Amino acid sequence: MNVRWLPVAVLLSLALPSVAQNPGEGGGNGERRRNGARERPAVELKNLTFREEKFASEAVGKEMPYGVYLPKGYDDEANKDKKWPLVVWLHGMFEDHMRFHGRGGAPVLDKAIGEGDLPACVFVLANGGRTSMYINAGDKKNWQDLVQKDLLTHIEKTYRVSSERGERALMGISMGGMASLRIGFTHPDLFGTIAVHSSAVFPADPKQLPEGLQKRASQFGLDEVFGNPIDEKLWRATNPLGIAESLDPKKLAGLHLYFDAGTEDRFGFGKSNEQLHAVLEKKGIEHTWNLVEGGGHAWGSGFKEESLLASLKFVGDAFEHRGATAAGLEGLGGSMGGGSDGKAETPPKK
Repeated sequence: MNVRWLPVAVLLSLALPSVAQNPGEGGGNGERRRNGARERPAVELKNLTFREEKFASEAVGKEMPYGVYLPKGYDDEANKDKKWPLVVWLHGMFEDHMRFHGRGGAPVLDKAIGEGDLPACVFVLANGGRTSMYINAGDKKNWQDLVQKDLLTHIEKTYRVSSERGERALMGISMGGMASLRIGFTHPDLFGTIAVHSSAVFPADPKQLPEGLQKRASQFGLDEVFGNPIDEKLWRATNPLGIAESLDPKKLAGLHLYFDAGTEDRFGFGKSNEQLHAVLEKKGIEHTWNLVEGGGHAWGSGFKEESLLASLKFVGDAFEHRGATAAGLEGLGGSMGGGSDGKAETPPKK
């Protein structure tokens, strides 16, 4: 396993209502308000263009917004037949699709592409509701299906993105990291790379939740998602730690997996993510795990400058690894059946 320590604090995003910004100063998604109207933050991009769009989601029974970054040159005649790698980003709790854009993710993404750490790609910001945990809860509340079915289908029909698993990545933060791990573990055919930060990885037994989280379960929407008392079967089926304990390593063949969390995460996710690392290591599932010494849990304090750049580079390396593998197979006259021999690809050295 590839394990390393980052010396910089990483504060990632499961933002508490008690620390939400004043509406007059800015919202949870980085917006500012002027005369009661929402004003999107201005972001200068050199290598990308950004816009907000909507699509109809049957999973949640309504139109849902999303953000999309397109490479400069996407509409050039020379690129009219080009298929671009795809990255989907899942936001944290109490956030929306604009959090990444408004809190500094956009210039970091732009820099990563400009410096060649991440190839030019279509980068999508999903909106998964404020406290959904991206879980399928039925009755127009199937938030995981919104991502892995409705949004993916819409993106495939609307933009020229690669259909190759190896050229697709799912990223996320906190609640979105939890969902990214879950989708990666249970539907490994959809994305070849998972890269997440400070994921909401809970103890396998809900009774072992940290006292602070138990007391504030309803505030975080856990009661609404998992029930009160907690439905332990649903809990284990949707929690990355519970899923990992029953994983068949062969089913994750070719998956590139990166996750990090801080030692000072106020929800204890540093410890629980380390437990996830231990389970994956025991099973022999290739992954890169970073325990960030002194790192907390919110946007800021080195996250954008260090951890986000590291994960974007990990995704870029995985895309390049896939391209090199494909080129080698073509040279040998072979096929690109991802992981058909049941052997996991070796992840890039970090």
